[in-house]
Amino acid sequence: MADTSTAIPIDIIVCVHNALEDVQACLESIQTHSRPPFQLILVDDGSAEPTRDYLHAYAQRFPCTLLRNEQAGGYTLAANQGLRHSTAEAVILLNSDTIVTPYWLEELQACADSDKQIGMVGPLSNTASWQSVPNIERQGDWATNPLPDDLSPAQYGKMLQTFSARVYPRLAFLNGFCLYIKRALIDNLGYFDEDNFAQGYGEENDYCLRAGKAGWQLAVCDSAYIYHAQSKSYSHERRKKLADRAGQILVEKHGQALIDQGVAHCRHSRLMQGIRRRAMIALQRGQHIQQGQFFWRDKRVLFVLPVREAGGGGNVVLTEAQAMQRMGVDVRILNLTCHREVFEACHPHNPIPVEYIEHPHAITDKARDYDAVIATANHSVAWLEGLHHVKNPPRLGYYIQDFEPWFYIEKHTERLRFWRWAWLRRRLASWYFRKHEGFRHAWSSYLHPLIRFSKTEWNRQEVSYQTGSACEAVGVSFDSDRFVARTEYSDGDDSVHIVAMVRPSSPRRAPSQTMRVLKRLKQQYSDKVRISIFGCEADDPLYQNLPRDFDFSHLGLLNTEQIADVFNHADIFVDFSHFQAMGLTAMEAMSCGLTVILPQTGGTAEFARHQHNAWVVDSFDEQDCYQALKTLFHDQSLRHRLAEQAAWDLAGHYPEKSALRLLKILFSP
Repeated sequence: MADTSTAIPIDIIVCVHNALEDVQACLESIQTHSRPPFQLILVDDGSAEPTRDYLHAYAQRFPCTLLRNEQAGGYTLAANQGLRHSTAEAVILLNSDTIVTPYWLEELQACADSDKQIGMVGPLSNTASWQSVPNIERQGDWATNPLPDDLSPAQYGKMLQTFSARVYPRLAFLNGFCLYIKRALIDNLGYFDEDNFAQGYGEENDYCLRAGKAGWQLAVCDSAYIYHAQSKSYSHERRKKLADRAGQILVEKHGQALIDQGVAHCRHSRLMQGIRRRAMIALQRGQHIQQGQFFWRDKRVLFVLPVREAGGGGNVVLTEAQAMQRMGVDVRILNLTCHREVFEACHPHNPIPVEYIEHPHAITDKARDYDAVIATANHSVAWLEGLHHVKNPPRLGYYIQDFEPWFYIEKHTERLRFWRWAWLRRRLASWYFRKHEGFRHAWSSYLHPLIRFSKTEWNRQEVSYQTGSACEAVGVSFDSDRFVARTEYSDGDDSVHIVAMVRPSSPRRAPSQTMRVLKRLKQQYSDKVRISIFGCEADDPLYQNLPRDFDFSHLGLLNTEQIADVFNHADIFVDFSHFQAMGLTAMEAMSCGLTVILPQTGGTAEFARHQHNAWVVDSFDEQDCYQALKTLFHDQSLRHRLAEQAAWDLAGHYPEKSALRLLKILFSP
């Protein structure tokens, strides 16, 4: 919910012309879901006796201002009548065939307050042209998006609000069914054009065009949802006639080119496309949360996460723990006291309670009262040993997010292609098991009597094939609320911004090859390409040994918020790793609207398809990597097509899905 500490007085103007049932539902929702300070102004524009009498009685019961016209003058005249009567700093024009939802005023105001240049704000709705969710069109006409029979507008509005990224897209046109208008804009522009649009239809489009010409921005509040029943004050024929006439007048006043430009912006806004996809997924996320609440509310789950800095595996655990939290699970993190300062600095907004212990032996006393305790790395598996012997022991699990034995020997195998073939990895593993203590310890962690689950099917098969230990895949996921597109495509910059994560301490991530490919592209295209890397400190000795004799920006170690910001100002993300057990950073980049290049080896196939939503390469072939990057650099339309499909597909990998699967595996009989 939006912060209400800076609430300002708002006048809500509702123009009414008959359609009594809709009016009753609208006013009831305003009374139920609106919090002061606000003033309600009702303009009865010549309604017949039933509606007239209802409004008169309503004004006797509730504090409001009732203005009555004995003869109907049309919507635009009625709206201006209400606007002239209003004195508040902000005004909301609300159709009488709407149903508002919880915190609608607060969310609209928060959007308006987010930028001084915003002059008008509109919410999401089921049927409001470009603001409709989840669909805008159906069979050549505007979509109506009826809600399921068991879902009320208030319930759906709460779902959208919960999962909103609050990106506040700017559009050229806002639908007039609900318009939040700042007083400063009214003082600047005056009122609706009564001469040309007295009967309604077209007056809001004209006002939007006038606002845009005057330098104001029009924003969609993607955290507010208002149900629109579609007006019964006009017949379909009357509505079409008015709309056709309004279109002709708009062309005469503003020119077809400006109108077409605005319509194209509304239709192709990638932010609105993302919002519509998230609105569709919100129903599924809500269902997963309800299932989790039904089966596992109040279960106590402890993740053993002994990490210091932000990293992929830790971020996945924290994100899915938050999903469990929404399901009513009492979920907590266990970390070491020596990690506390850095861990909390890297996760400043972590909502999951963290327990700290001085030594791994202390886990037995901390964890004995939990229903489940989950190790998240091979070295933490042994910490759970003592819990096998307590009275009524908790369920003990192991969240496997990679095949960790490879971590201990990868520096010896940087130039080998054994990562490609499972049978060769198995032969080499038997040799390293005898020779390398760290490898042997990580390998043995999969043999402990724990409930094992992994992120991807590839990783599940790797554990099973290499060690003979069974585990189940919970599916790929990422923080789909943090990593979203927050900027539109920019047509003003001819350069292409390429981002890569470079980790010289992990040879399997191919840091040298990554820098060589980036250097080659920069040398060939100079100022037409901008390159940024992150993932290590500038004074890291291993980083100092990488090819660095070309122009690029080194961003250092970034937290998740910083990475999301970088992604929102880039075009391409490259990952030339030898393999990826999942590919979390690539998923995050795809969700932010970037085109990504990924390795074909590993678990990336669970979310990336070559030339469908990503570009998949043989990462052992440096020329293939370079050619892929060169192709995407040149072909903007291909980049946009892949990026749009990627953002659409990635929205389906929300954390509640994996969290629910994990709980099912953990607590199954």
